[in-house]
Amino acid sequence: MKKASFYLIVPAAALVASSVVALADDATPSSQTPITDVRGQSVRDRARPGYDAVGIRAGSFMILPKVDVTETYNDNIYATDTNTESDFITAVSPSIRVQSLWSRHALGLQTGLSKYWYGSNATEDRLDWNVGANGRLDVLRDTNITGEVGYRQAHEDRGSANSPTSAAEPVEYNLFNSSLGLFQRFNRVTARLTGTLDQYSYKDVALIGGGMLDESARDRKEYGGGLRLAYDISPDTNVYAEGKLNKRSYDVSVPVDRNSNGYEAVIGSEFKLSRLAQGEIYAGYQRQTYDAAYYSATSGLAYGAKVNWFVTPLTTVRLSAASMIEESIDPAASGYLSQKVGVGIDHELLRNLILSGDVSYENDDFGDTSRQDDVTSVLFGASYLLNNFFAVGINYGIVDRNSNVSGADYQQNQVGFTLRGQL
Repeated sequence: MKKASFYLIVPAAALVASSVVALADDATPSSQTPITDVRGQSVRDRARPGYDAVGIRAGSFMILPKVDVTETYNDNIYATDTNTESDFITAVSPSIRVQSLWSRHALGLQTGLSKYWYGSNATEDRLDWNVGANGRLDVLRDTNITGEVGYRQAHEDRGSANSPTSAAEPVEYNLFNSSLGLFQRFNRVTARLTGTLDQYSYKDVALIGGGMLDESARDRKEYGGGLRLAYDISPDTNVYAEGKLNKRSYDVSVPVDRNSNGYEAVIGSEFKLSRLAQGEIYAGYQRQTYDAAYYSATSGLAYGAKVNWFVTPLTTVRLSAASMIEESIDPAASGYLSQKVGVGIDHELLRNLILSGDVSYENDDFGDTSRQDDVTSVLFGASYLLNNFFAVGINYGIVDRNSNVSGADYQQNQVGFTLRGQL
């Protein structure tokens, strides 16, 4: 049954492609379609009449359904250093997004699932799904309240730093997340107060060779709160100072007590530099202190960046960076400081053909231990937009982890083909 899904995708893709070709003359925009290259807008965000999803209008809401069918070859599905195992993975991922069209206030709903079938390793099959809502209440012209709530079932990737090597199948967990924010403008000064709650619940997983791995010690709640004060230098640019507090509370304190409290203080800017670049950058300090005396505090530089550089109307360079203190499953480690930087490029070769490339580097420094992981990722892809209803994509990616812990190294190559349908 698993292999059948792989063999079915090829004729299905051919059938859809033949239908697309038959409709191409009617669905593809003519040479007279008014499309303008806009400097100061990324390649990914640019409107493409004749290729963008049309959506379904339902009163004052827009419904945007889509489904992705992907076939991937992975040469190291278990992310191991030796005795690697390769396989073909078929994934079907339908989703629906609903967005309000109101002039005031906003409401969004979304749900989706992803089912993965492995051709020769059925224990790796998995089902992920999510449901969520977000909204904005415009109390006054300069005052609004935002909120978000979501629930998902997900799995840890085999290449994750917290994926147990003794597990016979991927670790499954449920995540409930919620946030509430208050925004207030005082002329050029703005204030944003936020609160968050994330609740993790892990399921026990079968062990290689028999038995079960109890994952209940990882169940926890993470509370967060923050205040940002910003000053508008211009209509497009501000500078801000922000402070955040967090509390990570585990359901059980055995075999180790991982309860902790932390803070982050940064200064940053949200900016738009004419038509050349726009985004956000910040830097500061972060620290996580643990209740257990046998864990030392984890601290370090806090920074982040998300910048689009509009090199030309047809080329966008993306810059990203993030530094965060993460939880660890290693009983000897308090946690780990994850620092990641990346650069990507999108180029519109044709109006409906987009080429992309990404390179990233991540360093994970595990507190109270000597372990350090260096992870390098490279991804190349191309998206071909057939019309308003169909698109195809192909990508190749490589991940390389180099660790000073024996057996933690791995290299993984993946190549995939995706067929997307949307309304």
